[in-house]
Amino acid sequence: MRIVRFFHLSDDNPFTGLHMLVVVLLFFGVVVGVNIVLAVAATGTFPGLVVENSYVASQHYNQLLAEARARAGAAWRLELDAQDGVLAVRLVDRHGTLRRRLAVTALAGRPSSTREDRLIEFAADVDGFRATEALPPGQWEVDVEARQAGTLVFRELRRVYVRPAGDT
Repeated sequence: MRIVRFFHLSDDNPFTGLHMLVVVLLFFGVVVGVNIVLAVAATGTFPGLVVENSYVASQHYNQLLAEARARAGAAWRLELDAQDGVLAVRLVDRHGTLRRRLAVTALAGRPSSTREDRLIEFAADVDGFRATEALPPGQWEVDVEARQAGTLVFRELRRVYVRPAGDT
């Protein structure tokens, strides 16, 4: 009851410096509280970690760029389909020839969270490669890698939307 009387302004109870102090403290308390809640929610869903040690990764950056340019020079094209959540990959070279005899994997994860990240193995198929497990519906970032005799020969990151069952 005293709080209600404190904020009830009248000629007998005018707005004073104490009222202003309480208003400012409440305002900034709400702002800080909301910021804390949002920061905890943001770091809880995506830690922002891309590499364990950015300094060590930077030491090999030029080498990574040269390898990426060499892979781009091969002009392979990725055809990626996610019918019913099962990823199907076709890798075609610059002459339109389907590339086979590769070890294909993909790291799939949600764009905003690392909770559902998973490594997907692919098995050779008549028309390329097919994932051994299906992805649940929703938006996914899929980092496809193909290796030949242990050497990385292709890598591409794609965003894929998996439709819920029955959705066209």
